[in-house]
Amino acid sequence: MPAATTATPRTRTGTRTAARASREATRARIVAATRELLRTHAFAELSVDRVMREVGQGRTIFYRHFDDLPDLLRRASTEAIEQLYAAQHALVSPPADGETAAAIARALAPGVAIYREHGPLLRGVAEAAASDPELARAQRALRDRFEDLAEQALRQSMAGEVGDLRQTARALNLMNEAYLLHAFGREPAVTDETAIRTLTEVWDAVMTRETT
Repeated sequence: MPAATTATPRTRTGTRTAARASREATRARIVAATRELLRTHAFAELSVDRVMREVGQGRTIFYRHFDDLPDLLRRASTEAIEQLYAAQHALVSPPADGETAAAIARALAPGVAIYREHGPLLRGVAEAAASDPELARAQRALRDRFEDLAEQALRQSMAGEVGDLRQTARALNLMNEAYLLHAFGREPAVTDETAIRTLTEVWDAVMTRETT
């Protein structure tokens, strides 16, 4: 009778690595299918069954990776949101004399690129937050972070009495979000250059206006 064989540590490690890669590939397909569906559908029109039909697997597989669709959006959008926050830090850097508009355009460009890549997913997050308390809390916290940066940028660029900078920062950020979701939340409606120019004109008008 042949002796029983056992897996070597290297074989077990290889098996675990392959299994992890398979899980990550499946998760990526689920996220990609959700992103594609959001290009043509509102979040409310999605379901786990619909997403998994696009993936070609059953709903049981979905729940091995995510609690529900809002959980999927929360996890899948984390990287894009952190990229957006990092990009907005550029607004805080003081521009050289006479280069305010150019500096604003450079600061806004990475955010526009992120919306072009992740727009449907970010629109899905915004729509899901209307009915998911956890996502809504996360969005409020995120907006607070963005408003902190925008308020700092305004305070550095504007002299004199300028009213409530926090509210101005909030208005600018909400405008950015609404406009970019409109422009890139499904198929791109404008070019990156048009989006950058449009937002730059508004930010520049606020940041360079005469104050008392």
